[in-house]
Amino acid sequence: MRSPKRYIAMVAVARRGFTLIELLVTMALLAIMLALAAPSFVTFQRNSELTASANSFVAALSAARAEAMKRQLRTFVIPASGATNWASGWRVFVDVDANVTSGSMAPSSADIVVSQQPALPDSVSVNTSTIATPFVDSGVAYAMFNGSGFMTTLAGGFVTNGLELTNGTESRRIIANTTGRLRVCKPADADCNTGGGF
Repeated sequence: MRSPKRYIAMVAVARRGFTLIELLVTMALLAIMLALAAPSFVTFQRNSELTASANSFVAALSAARAEAMKRQLRTFVIPASGATNWASGWRVFVDVDANVTSGSMAPSSADIVVSQQPALPDSVSVNTSTIATPFVDSGVAYAMFNGSGFMTTLAGGFVTNGLELTNGTESRRIIANTTGRLRVCKPADADCNTGGGF
């Protein structure tokens, strides 16, 4: 015959699980932690998309400048839609046949398309109201580098340009000076303007 103490010890060892109350408390705590972390994650994701978009535009400008110097030809970065809407994405191409004009910005069949960027994420938009020259010349949006790597206009003048991307709470400004030097900064920074020093 078993002693009552030994029987109770065996039953206690056999019950190694969670009760329903313990499981519900754990699930409630997990739900609360996820609810607190979700807004932070959304902000992180939007800031990440903003930074990636700004860096992608800088990469496109850098590729255009490098191709211009390598081939000693004019190279353009234009909005993918062909209008002034940079939010639609952008295209980098080398103007091999030198036929690009302000009336015809699209690359011809002889031109070399270096890269294409799809439209910006929905959370990122272009803020054109804060910069005097957002890569637009005479109503046409483009960035052009000559064979020496300098940023110029179709008329031949040297320009300093900028473009500001925003996600509603944060902004990034891409600035390119006449020598083709590029940088990304936050508009709140003291030297983050198209006239600021590099």
